[in-house]
Amino acid sequence: MSKNAAFCAELKSRNGVEVDPAERQPVEADLGADAIQYKLTPAGLRQLFKSLSDQSPSGGASTDTGPRG
Repeated sequence: MSKNAAFCAELKSRNGVEVDPAERQPVEADLGADAIQYKLTPAGLRQLFKSLSDQSPSGGASTDTGPRG
């Protein structure tokens, strides 16, 4: 399993919730069947964005020293 696939599987298992049919139908109408599998809790979104911000464009460690004002 790739590093990205493993990250996505962990994110889904820890922070994924079912999508309400009322939300699912318009998405699938626009993007096709099974276009949306789950949605993330607020904690899951924070984890996703944190992991994205921890990586520099070159894939190395971030040089970010704190929040942006």
